[in-house]
Amino acid sequence: MKTFISDIAMIVIGIVLILYPGTSMDITIGVIGVLLLVAGVVGIILGFRGDEAYFAYTMTGAVVSVVAGIICLVKPEIIRDIVPLFMGVVILATGVFNIANAISAKRAGASRWVVSLILALITVILGIVILVNVDDTGKLLVQVIGMVFVYNGITTLLMRIFNRV
Repeated sequence: MKTFISDIAMIVIGIVLILYPGTSMDITIGVIGVLLLVAGVVGIILGFRGDEAYFAYTMTGAVVSVVAGIICLVKPEIIRDIVPLFMGVVILATGVFNIANAISAKRAGASRWVVSLILALITVILGIVILVNVDDTGKLLVQVIGMVFVYNGITTLLMRIFNRV
């Protein structure tokens, strides 16, 4: 029974993510902010109580955690914008590196280097699209995660029903 409840919960959470991506993202960022803040405060307390050899290391991580937690709680839009921006930069850089690899493949005499070049150019274009539409990309990412949750919840539930022993 417990597993059926978790499957249904996954479906419901997925639907919420699909229907309310902005709010879902803000709530998630807030929860992460609270966790970071608590972890940072605990780290600072433990840092003062711990071994001197690890004091600077512990305190640095704890202070960074507190600052990140505060940013998540006070300015969630910064985090909301950074994630898709980071994704766009990574995808764009990957595309540029893939273009270089396609050119190297051509120089090496590979017969299908054009396919690699076309795929690399598509990757570059997708990276640019993400960077131009940072806000929409974040919401779309949350919706895709929601779709995966719904799919996973439904398929797991169906497998439990059909495979009952």
